[in-house]
Amino acid sequence: MLPFSLEAPRAIHFGAGAIEKLGGIAAASGGRALLVTGSRSLAAAPWIGQIETLLSGLTLRRLICPPGEPSTSSLAHAMEDAASFAPDLLVAVGGGSVLDTAKALSALLRYGGPSERFLEGVPGSVPVPGPCIPWVAVPTTAGTGAEVTKNSVVRAESLGVKRSMRSAFLLAHAVIVDPRLTLTLPLSVTGTSGLDALTQLVEAYVTKKSNPYVRSIVEGAFGPMLDALQALPRDLADLEQRTRASYGALVSGVALANAGLGAAHGFAAGIGGLFEVPHGLVCAVMLPSVLEANEEVAGPDLERLAASCGDVVPSHATAASWLAGRVRELLDAFGLPRDLRGFHIPAERIREIAEKSSGSSMNGNPRELGMAEREQMLARII
Repeated sequence: MLPFSLEAPRAIHFGAGAIEKLGGIAAASGGRALLVTGSRSLAAAPWIGQIETLLSGLTLRRLICPPGEPSTSSLAHAMEDAASFAPDLLVAVGGGSVLDTAKALSALLRYGGPSERFLEGVPGSVPVPGPCIPWVAVPTTAGTGAEVTKNSVVRAESLGVKRSMRSAFLLAHAVIVDPRLTLTLPLSVTGTSGLDALTQLVEAYVTKKSNPYVRSIVEGAFGPMLDALQALPRDLADLEQRTRASYGALVSGVALANAGLGAAHGFAAGIGGLFEVPHGLVCAVMLPSVLEANEEVAGPDLERLAASCGDVVPSHATAASWLAGRVRELLDAFGLPRDLRGFHIPAERIREIAEKSSGSSMNGNPRELGMAEREQMLARII
């Protein structure tokens, strides 16, 4: 058996009602808490009042993140807003972008900015030097798994790329996954976030850096995640299916944190660094092509993954083509496009996207994808 190492948050609390633990966890970390949320979730969510009540014993300030993924400029503005408050603790309640913002701020508020100084692949960048401000992750989507990862994905606007601030010091002090917080998610967000998690499960399973532990937890989560994504378009208020999706997303985060990802996420980094396209949608749209490209190398692993959820691959299909077909069916069920043509990405930018798709995720793909092959794959969806 191959040796491996594991990195995870100190504590993970999962299940309906887990949010009730927030007050005690926060109170043990200090008296001043910065509540980091998204603007839309804060305005509409029925649970925000409960969270404020749970934190009522603390001196509390809110930081509302702008729409979209965190960027070097949004982090600079957030630091300006939060620095004078000097929080003992950050509580991030929201989707992956909110969680990544709080994760980055936990380092930036302690060690100073700009954020570029800690971003991988940026000239002159350095590692996060030590322990950061404690932060608690409370995800409200079942998607990115950012609650359990050690990297914050940031769009470096001046470079036109997305890069990670990555360190074990960025792992959450505690994670609270309460599936009830996802019940109000609309169809499209449920789809894009859920398909992101499904892509993460698949890519972490077949990546070059996968290991027995990651494969075992993915095998236990892949079937429930697939079942949830098939059922939720018919009933978004099904708490059991929301719970399965939240579990799948949680496991996908642990898996990617300890095994890495593949080309679908590599392409998502390249496209997302240049254009405003939902990350989960890019991953889902690219996954069928990536599966087919990896079939010769990853076919046996994909067969085992299909078998883990009890599905029988038809005799006329391969495991890669079977899963690619399921992903396309799910895009249809959630009312999502099978390509990115609606975003009007210029064809003349394909070469640039292919080049900017290089990085840790592309490097983890089961086989190397050359520039010509990347461009062909992009041309089919742009």
